[in-house]
Order: sequence, then structure tokens, then C-alpha cells
Amino acid sequence: MFAKIRFAFFYWLMWIVLFEFSRMAFLIYNLSDTRTFSTGQLLQTFFYGLRMDVSMASYIVLPVCIFLIAAVFLKSFALPALYKIYTGIVLIPVLLIIFCDLPVFKAWGSRLNTMPLKYLASPNEAWASVSNLPVFWIGLFFLVSFLLLYKFFRRYIKGNINSVKIVSNKLIGFLLLLIFTALQIVPIRGGLQLAPLNQSGVYFSKYNFLNLAAINVTWNFMHSLTQHAASTENPFAYLDSIEAKSITDSLFSRQAGSSQIIDLTKTPRPNVIIIVWESGIEKGTHVTKNGREVMPRLNELKKEGIYFSNIYCSGDRTDKGIVAVLSGYPSQPTTSIIKIPAKAAKLPTLPRIYLDKKYSTSFYYGGELEFANMKSYLLESGFQDFVSKDDFDRSDQNSKWGAHDHIVKNKILADLSKKQGPFFITWLTLSSHEPFETPVSTVIKGTDDESLFFNSLHYTDSTIYDFVKECKMQSWWGNTIILITADHGHRLPQTGKQIDDFKIPLLLLGGALNTKGIEINKTGSQTDIAATLLSQTGIQQNPFVWSKDLFNNGAKPWAYFSFNNAFGFVQQDQYFIFDNVGKQVIEQNGPVTETDIKRGKAIQQESFADYLKK
Repeated sequence: MFAKIRFAFFYWLMWIVLFEFSRMAFLIYNLSDTRTFSTGQLLQTFFYGLRMDVSMASYIVLPVCIFLIAAVFLKSFALPALYKIYTGIVLIPVLLIIFCDLPVFKAWGSRLNTMPLKYLASPNEAWASVSNLPVFWIGLFFLVSFLLLYKFFRRYIKGNINSVKIVSNKLIGFLLLLIFTALQIVPIRGGLQLAPLNQSGVYFSKYNFLNLAAINVTWNFMHSLTQHAASTENPFAYLDSIEAKSITDSLFSRQAGSSQIIDLTKTPRPNVIIIVWESGIEKGTHVTKNGREVMPRLNELKKEGIYFSNIYCSGDRTDKGIVAVLSGYPSQPTTSIIKIPAKAAKLPTLPRIYLDKKYSTSFYYGGELEFANMKSYLLESGFQDFVSKDDFDRSDQNSKWGAHDHIVKNKILADLSKKQGPFFITWLTLSSHEPFETPVSTVIKGTDDESLFFNSLHYTDSTIYDFVKECKMQSWWGNTIILITADHGHRLPQTGKQIDDFKIPLLLLGGALNTKGIEINKTGSQTDIAATLLSQTGIQQNPFVWSKDLFNNGAKPWAYFSFNNAFGFVQQDQYFIFDNVGKQVIEQNGPVTETDIKRGKAIQQESFADYLKK
């Protein structure tokens, strides 16, 4: 009888070893991050992560224990084929999760969860996101790993299963196995403590990379899969609700006697063009690569307009960025409001307001509107016309995403030449998204991710500059505002500070501007674009309660952003990033007080509560 328990124990142990090796693979794959830590610190990820490895292994071994209990009475449950088939069925998704996690972390800075599943509704664009990766080699390593591991498990099962077939006393055997099986509940829940195991249970360091490395990615994915997106409970209720609302209200309140820093426009009903630059990271404006400036044209255009140099995106994905720009609505740490059309439909939108003011409204994107469920939101938002991938010839499209940025630019200019009356246009670019394909000669040489990304930024930078230059020649230029921003930031180039990944450009141009050649260092958010535009285009209506007018000197200078169950809060002289799992500050600069941390928590708590109510 003890042979059955010994069989299950070593089977369980083999899975634990596999998970420890997967952690080693994660550290090697992300060597640029790993090499910044000592050997002792890296070894701690194995020690603290072991608890989650054991938990996941226990989940896997639990059915095996049930099979062994059944084998006490039924010989068919002692057949080696049953255990071999079960092992193969489990091994495939486990290895898929492990291998998919490697490039996901390199691209997004988070361990694999269910967030990528929402992109499967648009398989072409999902493929475009990963096709720049060494898919062949990842697939090959996956296949080789599966075959080797499966062979190893098969050999163990074949060599040991015969010893579990004979049971002299079935009742005693049944009871012993039942106890052993029941005991698996302890490692599954992570111990005997009151609260079951969660990600924070393996967090041990002030360095977030080490905490993330300690996580068992298979456990993390399965845990994410079991969380219901439409939960009615706020997981970010750090403060008393009255206190949280009071702090939030104070952050949005204006000082008495406040006024406009600048009266932006000469005309009461200017045309508005919003350019949302895919991954248009602000740090790219300060970088050169191989002697070439990455975004020289944007730096040139800054001199012609009003540039906000301390603006932060609301989230880490395009679907969150679009909502932040057009609805002035903050992103959610663990989900996105755009995923639930019934909630997103309740948001106020810029195009709807301008449409009500008799503007024509159009949205341009070279890719598929269905990507990340954007189409449902955009259709409800007040756009009259849409131009997307299907409106362009195949010859004008790259191999993955859709029409090149300069092709979309030409389409916009052609359409605007036919417009009568004021117009509101939003253009979402795409060429600086993975796989960073450009239709022109390479300017920034290199095949590494950073060089490819920089080269794509350089291409879109030139395209936007050409667009502005051609707009200047149009009859409507004198009555037009162009706003250039980004949908979200990017991990590249790595600066060693996570805060830099969320800083984005915000530039206002156009013949309708009263003032030009100004740089403003006031801290603000992507969500502030909505209120700022309305105020500066003479529209008194402002339904954007989460948005501040950046030109109002009474508006407080701060920004909030969220990502992967964490948030950042930036003020004029300091910032901090707070991890909701480890419940700790993981990055900061300047004198951060408990009052400051409460401000960030209050915004997160109140904005998520608002999301739940919609």
C-alpha cells in the first residue's frame, strides 16, 4: 500500500522540480533584468517560490491520488496507460503557459495571466503581436521539452506502476490513500494559515522583478482564469469609503479664483484632429541610436506648438489608452472597461459631444477595429465614419497589422479635402506596434527589439510630421487644432526606472493656436485630454468627471496610472508605484508620505468602484 503513496509522492516531486527549472528558464530568458541582482537574491526566488510550486504540483497530483484510490477496487485504474495519458494531457498546457510567459514578460513586464485571451477574438492582430518573436525556436524548444519530459514521466510510470497493483488489505489501503489525498489540501492552499495562498504569499523583496520571478506562472494563469471579470466587490478598498471619496474630490477640486494659463484658440469652433501614436513613448524623444535621433520630427514640432513634458498614460494597453483619451476615464488594474460593452456604453465621449455640436466625426485606424473589443466602444462613442484595414488595398498593408501609417495619412488628407464645416478626427497609428514593420528603408539599423522599435518610431515620426506639413497647406489649417499623444508607453528603451515606461508626449499644434513654442512641465494625465480640449474649444459642457483642464492654473498637478494589479501616482516633485499584490511601494522618488500613498489608493479605489457601478 505504501508503494501507491510512494508513487504519488515522487510523481508530485517531479512536477515541483519541473517548476523550479521553469523559474531558471525565466531568469535566463530575461537576463538583462536578472544580471542586476546577486546570486543570493536570485536563489531567494526559488526558496520563496517553492511554496507556489508545491501548490501547483498538488493540484496536478490530486487526480492521480483519486485514480490510485479507485485502483484499490478496480484494476483498470492501475493500468499504466491511464497515468501516461493524464500526464500528457496536463503537460501540454503547463508547458504552453511556461513558454508563452517568457516573451509576454519581456514585452509587458508581467507574468502571464488571462489578459492575452481577449486578443484571441482578433487572431490576425494577435498573431501580429507575437510574429516578431522567435516563434519557430520557441515552438521547437516547446516540442523538444514536451517529448523529453513526457518520455521521462512515461519511464517513471512504467517502472513503478506495477508495484501499486497489489493491495493486501483493501480497507486499510483505501483509508491511507484517502488521508494522503486529503492532506494535499494543505499544500494546495499554501499552508494552514487562515487565508489561502495568493501571489503576495511568495513576495519577499522590494524589487518587483524578484517577486514576479518567484511566482509560479502556471498557478498564476489558473488563478487568473478563476477570477470573474464582472466581480461586484472592489478588491482595492484600502480606505473607508467616505475618506476615499473626500481625498478624490480634493484632488479634482480647483483653487478659488483659478483661471486659464492660456486661451488656446483664436476661433470658437476649431476643427480637432487627435493623433494617438501607438507606443509613442516620451523617452523616445531624448534618445539616439547608432548616431540617429529616434524622434527628431516631434522634437521639431514642439517648437511650433504647446508641449506638455510631464504627462502619463492611464494604462498599459491600447484599449485602455483609447478610453482614457476619448472618455477621460482611468484604466483598471486587472481588467479593461472596454471588455464589457454594457459598461463602456455608459461613458461620455469626445466624439459624441462634438457630434452634438454639429461636427462631423471620423475614426481612422489601419488595423482591425475588432481588436481588443474596441469596435463596440467606438460604435457607441459618436463616430459617424470609420476607416480601417478593409478600406485599404492589400498592397498598401504590412504583413501583419494592416495599412502602413503613411497610407492612412494620405486617406485622411483626401477625406478632409471633402469635408464641409467643423470636423473631429481621431487617428490611431499602428506601425510602431510589434513586429515594428516599416515600408521604407531602415534608418536605425539593427535586428534587436530596441533597434526595430526605434526604427518604427522614426518612421511614424516622419509620417506625422509630413501629415502636419500637408495640413498647413489646406484652407482649414487656420481653424484647426492637432493634438498628438500616445495610447500607452513602452518598456523600451529600458532606463532602470519603471515610471519612464508610462510617460507619454502631449503636443498641441495648429493654425488655430493663439500661443506657440511653449513647453509646460505641469504634471498631468492622458485622462486630462478630454476636459482640456472641451475647455479650449469653447464647449462648456464637461461630463468627464475624471478629467482635469491642464490649462487651468487651479487644477492640481498629478497623474494616476494602473497596470497588472499595480498603480502609480505622480505629483510635481515626487512619485511612487504601488504593487497591490505585495501591498508595498516598489519604486519611488522624492519624499513620499503616507498621505501621498493614500491619494493614490483613493483614486484607485474610487475609480474602480465607479467601474463596478456602471
